[in-house]
Amino acid sequence: MVKILSAITTPFRPDGDLDLDAFEAHVRWLGEAGLDGVFVGGTTGEGVLLEAPELEALVARAASAAGPLRVIAQVGRPSTRATTELARRALGAGAQAVAAYVPWFYPVTQVQVRAHFLALLEAAGEHPALMYNIPPRTVNDLEPALVAELAAAGFAGMKDSTGDAARHEAYREAADGHDFELYTGTEPLLLQSVRGGSAGSINGLSNCRPELFVALRAALAAGEAGEAERLQREITELKTQVKAEQSTVAAVKRRVRERLAERGVDYPAAPRAPFA
Repeated sequence: MVKILSAITTPFRPDGDLDLDAFEAHVRWLGEAGLDGVFVGGTTGEGVLLEAPELEALVARAASAAGPLRVIAQVGRPSTRATTELARRALGAGAQAVAAYVPWFYPVTQVQVRAHFLALLEAAGEHPALMYNIPPRTVNDLEPALVAELAAAGFAGMKDSTGDAARHEAYREAADGHDFELYTGTEPLLLQSVRGGSAGSINGLSNCRPELFVALRAALAAGEAGEAERLQREITELKTQVKAEQSTVAAVKRRVRERLAERGVDYPAAPRAPFA
């Protein structure tokens, strides 16, 4: 079964603090819509702008409201020490798994990336750990050969946001034979990636249109190829619309605000400064 997780957005009150009640309402709505989980503190969630206690608070609230939803915390920070400490804190707050960016800002070698991720794996203990590669944001990349090594070492999966179909397939082949879930973070590649054998998608658009992704998952399960392709085209068009706006994060949050307003929830859509 294809798995769809939302890279959930983070609402901030006008004073800049977290709006945990709005966040909880969003988590509950996504669960009712039929998603499989939430990815807290990722790119769409403005995770690099969050302080450690804030991520803990979001994870705790998500865990208490999620029901059957899986809660994965994105804990990647530029330093290995900060990443592993945040992983332990997120797991202590109720996350079922942790994920981390490839180390970012300073250039690093694949040897250094390996050491960083092995430290995350150790910090995760018995909990699943995932890698997250988004080179346009991190400066550094994650090579398929290293993914193979880390899958063999015990990593449970990976979120691939390279936006490169060929690289995604290379990751799938690298992890073949291991108990490893590869997710695409690029919505227009969802159908192609799952048909190739990937686990599903962790993405931003499911924040505001979860029903599209749930319907696509159902069409695939029913073997309705034409309906799956139609839904993929609708998802791709939505992505085009969002990317045309000044900030994709702000664009998604505005759409979340509109959807939750239908449920009587006042969801603040402004990103955190300096992007507000």
